[in-house]
Amino acid sequence: MHRIEITDEELNSLTSAIMTRHGIDFTCYEPKSLKRRVSRALSIFKLNSVHDLWLKILNERDFVNPFINELSVGLTEMFRDPFFWQKLATLLPALIHEKGNINVWHAGCSSGEEVYTLSIILRELGLEGKVDALATDINTNAIQQAKKGKYHQMKFKDYNYNYLQYHNNGSGLSQYYSNDGLYRTMQQELVKHVIFEKNNLITDTIQQKFDIIFCRNVMIYFDIEAKKMVLEKLHNNLNPGGLLIIGFFDALIPIIDKARFQIFDLNNKIFKKA
Repeated sequence: MHRIEITDEELNSLTSAIMTRHGIDFTCYEPKSLKRRVSRALSIFKLNSVHDLWLKILNERDFVNPFINELSVGLTEMFRDPFFWQKLATLLPALIHEKGNINVWHAGCSSGEEVYTLSIILRELGLEGKVDALATDINTNAIQQAKKGKYHQMKFKDYNYNYLQYHNNGSGLSQYYSNDGLYRTMQQELVKHVIFEKNNLITDTIQQKFDIIFCRNVMIYFDIEAKKMVLEKLHNNLNPGGLLIIGFFDALIPIIDKARFQIFDLNNKIFKKA
């Protein structure tokens, strides 16, 4: 099926339908990016037009979850940006020593690779049991995959490369997973401290305070006002002096309120609640 071009009017009608019928707000997403994702979804669900999709969303209540899952497919890797994880590993011991235990939120955790990365680091630092974590995403399929920790073997070439970049003397990730044919399943002990939940960063709130919030490369797809709104939420969810970690591609630096977030490590995109 050829790529279907989507007009602004069609996109507005679609996001309004989703909001009206299901209470899920996509009106704050960056239009060009959202159009690409909707066009991809049309092909996947073998629909011929946005109108067909609009009717399906309004008439089939159960369709909205698989559709949103396709819109929110995330790209992530274990130990992505190894030098960032090296930096974080130098900060964790002192932070946990100061507080005793810390709370961490993986906001937009996708399929969970970031969650397992942090868990491996905690184990290697001897800090297991010192962290409680919440991992959330709007994509229900991603949440289920994150819970199971089951990934295709082909991904582990990159994952192992990243890990060895992070851990110069490491022997690879094989000690942390079991082989299951074409798949590798991460040890469930790694995430016994993690609660996985569905959450929409735009419309939902979390009634909890955290010492570290990861929100890496999640807001790429949001418009400026949505980014500001999410930053306000994340600020409210941080404990005093808590760390906000954003992605290298989030383009948030110009809009971050310096009165709310101090630059802690600009190279690694780590900010501290003022």
